[in-house]
Amino acid sequence: MKTIQYLVSSLLLIYSLTSNATHYRDYVDYYVDWYGSIKASENTQVATAHQIFERLKKLANKNPKFLNPKLRVLKNKGRTPWARALRDGNIVLWKSAIEACYQGARSKEEIEARLAFVLGHELGHLAKDDYWHLDIACMFSTTKCKTNRFFTKERMIKELRADGEGYAYAALAGYRVDLLLGKKPFLSYWLKQIKPPKNSPYPPIKERVAVLQKYLQNIQKKLTFFDFGVRLSHFERCDDGEYFLREFQHIFPAREVLNNMGFCYLQRARQKMKSERAYFYWMPLVLDVETLAASLDKTPSYFSINFKSLKQAAASGQGEGFLKEATHYFKKAVEADQSYLPAKLNLAVTYLYLGKPYKARSVLEEAQQPDNLEIQALQALTLYEQSEVDLDLWPRTVARLEKMAIKTQAPPALLYNLARLLEIRPRPGQARQYWNRLARMADSLPTPIRMHVCQQQSVVENCFFRSQAQQTSPKAAPPWEWPIPFTWQALSTQILVRIKLNQWKKTRFDWYREKLHGHIYQRSDAEVLELDDFMQMQVLKGGDLGTVKNLPDYCGHPLRQRQLARGVLWTCGKWAALVFEDKVEEVWRVLGR
Repeated sequence: MKTIQYLVSSLLLIYSLTSNATHYRDYVDYYVDWYGSIKASENTQVATAHQIFERLKKLANKNPKFLNPKLRVLKNKGRTPWARALRDGNIVLWKSAIEACYQGARSKEEIEARLAFVLGHELGHLAKDDYWHLDIACMFSTTKCKTNRFFTKERMIKELRADGEGYAYAALAGYRVDLLLGKKPFLSYWLKQIKPPKNSPYPPIKERVAVLQKYLQNIQKKLTFFDFGVRLSHFERCDDGEYFLREFQHIFPAREVLNNMGFCYLQRARQKMKSERAYFYWMPLVLDVETLAASLDKTPSYFSINFKSLKQAAASGQGEGFLKEATHYFKKAVEADQSYLPAKLNLAVTYLYLGKPYKARSVLEEAQQPDNLEIQALQALTLYEQSEVDLDLWPRTVARLEKMAIKTQAPPALLYNLARLLEIRPRPGQARQYWNRLARMADSLPTPIRMHVCQQQSVVENCFFRSQAQQTSPKAAPPWEWPIPFTWQALSTQILVRIKLNQWKKTRFDWYREKLHGHIYQRSDAEVLELDDFMQMQVLKGGDLGTVKNLPDYCGHPLRQRQLARGVLWTCGKWAALVFEDKVEEVWRVLGR
C-alpha cells in the first residue's frame, strides 16, 4: 500500500513540475463543467465579445507559453466573478460581465470599448503570468476565508497595471476608450466587483478611480504622439517620427510601438545606404514606404550590378548603427509576441541588410505560412545570400522563384527579384520576360523600381516618361475641406490661423536633447502638427470623408496601398487616406520638404 501511495505521490509531483497548471481551478474545463459555456453562434452579445477578443489578441503582448490565447464565455451561476486569466492559457468571461458592459451604455461604441477594456485587462494578466483566482476563489463560494492577505499593495499595483494595459490595448485596436471616462466611469463598476475588507491597504474605490483616471488620461494624451509617429513614418520622416513613437513607448511599450521604432531605424539605415545596396532587392515590407518625393531626374545607372549579393554590399557598412538599433527593437517586438508576423519579416529584412542571411532564414522559418508567396520569395533570397565560394545556391534559388512566378498572384516584388538574379549571371533573355511583365504595371511601381524596369523592358514605349506624364492629371479635386491653409510659412506670422488654433486643444512638446519643439492642435474633426512654428501635417478625422472607390479620381497616378493591422492606407504623393471597410476614416496631408 505504501508503495502505491509513494508512486501516486511521485507521479503527482512530476506532473506539477512539468505542467503550467497545478490546480483544478487552473483548467478551463473545470469552469465549463461547473458553469456551462455559451458559443458565439448562440448569442449575439457573446459573438461580439469574441470578435473584440480576436482583434485585441492580434496586438496584445503575449506570454511565450501561450501564443494563441483562447476565450470561453460562461453562463451565470450564483455569485459569479467577471473574468479570469487561467494558467492553462485560457481566459474565461462570465455572461454577467458582458451584461454589465451593455447595462447603461449609450451606444454600440461604448459597449465595445467596455468589452475591449475588460478583455484587455485579462490579456494583460495572462502576458505577465499574473493569476490570483485561487486566492479569491473563496470570495465567490460559501466557504469562509480571510481576505486581508489578498488585498496587498503589490496586488493593487498589478491590478492598476492590468487596467492600464487593458485601456491601451483597446485604444490601439481603435476602440473609443474615451467613453470609459466621465462623470460615471465604467471603471467604478469594474472595481466594485471585488470588495476589499475594511482594514486592507486598498484605498477607497473613489480614490482608485481617480488614480486610474489620471493614469489613463495620461495614456490617452500620449496616444496622439503614437498616431503622429506612425503618420510621420509613413511619409518617410522617421528622423522626427521616432521621437513621437519613443514618447509613447515610455508609457506603453506595446509590440506595435517596438516594431514601428525598429521600422524607423531600418528606414533611416536605407536612407544612409548607396542606392545599389538599398535597392539590390525589392522587399515590399520596406519599400512600401519608399520616399514619396523621390527625384525623377536621376539616371538609372546606380542600378549597375557591382555586387553579386546583398551580403557583399553589406561590407560597405553604410547605416550600420541604424540597422543594429532596428534589430534591437524588432527582437523586442517578437519577444512581446512570438506570433507577430510584421516584426519577424522586418527583422529578417534587417538581417539581410546586415549580411546575416542565416539569421534571416531562421527568423523566416519561424514565420512560415505556406500560402504567403512574399514570405516564400524572401526565403528564397536568404537561400541565395548563403552562397559561398564553394557553394553555389543561385540555381536552386532561381528554380524556386521561377516556380512561384508562373502563378497569376505572384507579387511584383517576386518578379523583380527574380529578374535581378537572372541579370547577375547574366541571363538577359530569361530576365527580359519578367521585366516586360513588370513594365505593363509600371505606373503602380515605386519610382526607383520603375526606373530600372523601364530601362530593361522592351514592350512599352517611353515607359518611364509616360508614367511621369500620367501623374499630372487627376480627374477631380479632393472634396476634403482643410480648416488650416496649407502654407509653408511660420504660424506666428499668420494671425487669423493663430486665432483659430488658439480655440483648439493644444498639447505642447519640448524635447531639448532632440531639439524638437512644437504643438499638436486637436479638435473633434481635425489635428495639426506644428514643429518649430511651421505646420508639418494636417489630419481630418471622422465625418463624411468619402469612400475608397472615389480615391483614384483624386490622384493622377495609381494609388500606393499599405495593408495595416486594421484598415488599409491609400497614398498619393503628399496625402494618404486611412480606410476601414471601404469608408475613409482619416486623411493625412504633409507639407514642407
